[in-house]
Amino acid sequence: MIESIPWATIGAFTPNGLLMVTIWLILSGKLVPKATLDRETTRGDHWRDTATKNQEIIREQAEAINEQSVVSETVIKVMSAVQEANKSGDDA
Repeated sequence: MIESIPWATIGAFTPNGLLMVTIWLILSGKLVPKATLDRETTRGDHWRDTATKNQEIIREQAEAINEQSVVSETVIKVMSAVQEANKSGDDA
């Protein structure tokens, strides 16, 4: 990073040179203002919270689907038994 600074253009470590380095770092995106950092950090926290909530919803839906499949299997077994009972009752 230091080697990419155009020292010949901005001068040495004089107050004007340091100001030029600071401005150059800000304009090149290597030095970020605190307000921008705070905003991006808050935005990242928001998306992390959203992702966590989505994972929780997905987990709850998977549990509900699993419970429904167990109920469906039970209903299928009961209905099959009823049909078998009707067939054997019709045959008799």
